[in-house]
Amino acid sequence: MNRVSLSAFAAALLLSSPAAILAQEKTMTTSTGMELVWIPPGDFMMGSTAEERTWALSQGGSSSYVNCEGKQPRKVVVKQGFSLGKTEVTVGQWKRFAEAAGFLTEGEKNGQSHVPKTSERGWGDVKGANWKDPNFGFKQKDHHPACCISWNDAVAFCAWLTATEKNARKLPQGMVYRLPTEAEWEYACRAGSRTKFWWGDTMDKGEGRLNWSRKDDGFAFTGPVDHYGARGRNKFGLADMLGNVREWCLDKFDPAGAHAEYWVGDTPQRVLRGGSFIEHPGDSRCASRVNEYASRSHACYGFRVCCGVPR
Repeated sequence: MNRVSLSAFAAALLLSSPAAILAQEKTMTTSTGMELVWIPPGDFMMGSTAEERTWALSQGGSSSYVNCEGKQPRKVVVKQGFSLGKTEVTVGQWKRFAEAAGFLTEGEKNGQSHVPKTSERGWGDVKGANWKDPNFGFKQKDHHPACCISWNDAVAFCAWLTATEKNARKLPQGMVYRLPTEAEWEYACRAGSRTKFWWGDTMDKGEGRLNWSRKDDGFAFTGPVDHYGARGRNKFGLADMLGNVREWCLDKFDPAGAHAEYWVGDTPQRVLRGGSFIEHPGDSRCASRVNEYASRSHACYGFRVCCGVPR
């Protein structure tokens, strides 16, 4: 095999294997100090098997969500690379946006969000609860994930960040800041894996990796982003892709399963991915998906930003 063909082979390998890009990991930092990780184009198997869904239901998964993951995994090609937030958007980052734009979340305008009761693990609408005080019984710090965020709120943040970076002449050509599509999100979460979780198939190996409903994570509610360090990051270097807060995606919600391309159907509901601090393992897998109205805020709803081509 000559030198030219070896180079071609290496280039093909980088495109086909997400894990192979690790040695060439690239990051970018916005003018606001947000760090994003480059995710190269490639392919993956989207969705879950019937066996995985049966297991998820046995581990506390909600049937109304588990049965919306598609009948079987299907190959999806992510044709264009993109950058994705290394962490979920933090309270400090959200605060900077809210103050600069004079922005009020829908939870603030409505006077309430759907949050946990202080005395038990139940849920209900609590007046006055919002990203400043989610009713957790403690004040979130700047390095906690911003929560009580609706899809509409998250989209407004992305529009502001696009304009801010454009003014700072730091917006990559042909790119905008937006929410990731479902396909982009799952591809980035899996980082080359085909297992239930990005680290493998067993729950025990999730210890010390994420904040979910199991008692070994160290948190009753949200935890600081990237709290678990290298152990809590997948092979792309992304932290908290499972657990902590559910993350909004750009797409509308199709109960038949996620789509390879950005999907806008005749429905008012959008998609959240990744599970949260309240989720059982059955609803905290790479394939897990949840539907919600775009205007709805919840103590376990947050997001991370994507820098990619407009959708």
